[in-house]
Amino acid sequence: MKNLIYHSLKLYCQAALCFYFKKWQIKNIVPVTKGPVIFVANHQNAFLDAIILVCSSHRNPWFLTRANVFQKDIVKKIFTTLKMTPVYRFRDGFGTLRKNDEVIDSCVQLLGQGEAIMLFGEGNHDEHWRLRPLQKGFARIAIAAEEKNDWDLGVKIIPVGIQYDAHSKFRSRVLISFGEAISVSDTIQRNVNLPNQLAPLLDKTSEAIKKMMLHIEGPDYEKKVDYFLAKRIIKKDLTEQLKADQEIILNIPQLSTIESPAANTASRFNSWWNPIFLYGFINHFFSWAIIRWVIKTKVKDPQFIGSLKFALGMILVPIFYLLQTALCFGISESWIISAIYFISMPVSVLLRE
Repeated sequence: MKNLIYHSLKLYCQAALCFYFKKWQIKNIVPVTKGPVIFVANHQNAFLDAIILVCSSHRNPWFLTRANVFQKDIVKKIFTTLKMTPVYRFRDGFGTLRKNDEVIDSCVQLLGQGEAIMLFGEGNHDEHWRLRPLQKGFARIAIAAEEKNDWDLGVKIIPVGIQYDAHSKFRSRVLISFGEAISVSDTIQRNVNLPNQLAPLLDKTSEAIKKMMLHIEGPDYEKKVDYFLAKRIIKKDLTEQLKADQEIILNIPQLSTIESPAANTASRFNSWWNPIFLYGFINHFFSWAIIRWVIKTKVKDPQFIGSLKFALGMILVPIFYLLQTALCFGISESWIISAIYFISMPVSVLLRE
């Protein structure tokens, strides 16, 4: 029953992602390996990152998420069904950190069974286009699993890059890149202390993730982003887009020579002349109005905007589709007209520019 719930929800999320993103592209640099693996990804967009990562892989990984969402028993049961397991942080209380030993033991058991685990290496989210220093948790889990199995388990670290065109924009684009697997036993030195064992895994994973995302580092971040956006040329293929974007950042001039980009004079007003956009807007007005109200009044962390747009849309849009179709049938008394109307609403989203 749990597997049925998990797979059904995954299929529904995959369908919803196709509507939320104008383009959702997955790139496997090499085929994702079988057996015990730890997916380690960058983190820019709250829980939407977790959803899109799980939906982008044929593996069905267990996901490490912050412990404070597991406080109620019913929530804990739901999240466990969805293959989520808690991880504790300093903000959860110093005493709770000891529970992380139990988390590590649980992850070691899962890896021993050939399962996959997924987590965000940075530990928390940040919408900036850059990779922050990776936390040690995934490396500790990987080494513990190998030690328990006499270094013969074959645990692999799979670096994952998430690259959004725009973090919170509806009908934006996203590229998910799965990198080449990193062998834990082949990467570390066994006869050294733990910090020296962790360092090579952290460094190698970090460098691999940086190659699969836009990494803008150093001071004057906002000025560099403005320059990048002014020079950017949109490409259809997102792997080509990332390569071109990285080239711009690689060749960014000295800050003192960067000129302020010209203001964008394009107006969204032009969209109103597009009949497909107008039709879609009218038929999604009530659900979108509710979503905008929730975000405006309830959201304090900007990184949750995209995630809440997606989550609320998954719930509200189908409900309004059914209500509006029922109203259409009440007026037309025709199943054919109502069916055409029902189909036309999601199609208007897919055709939206």
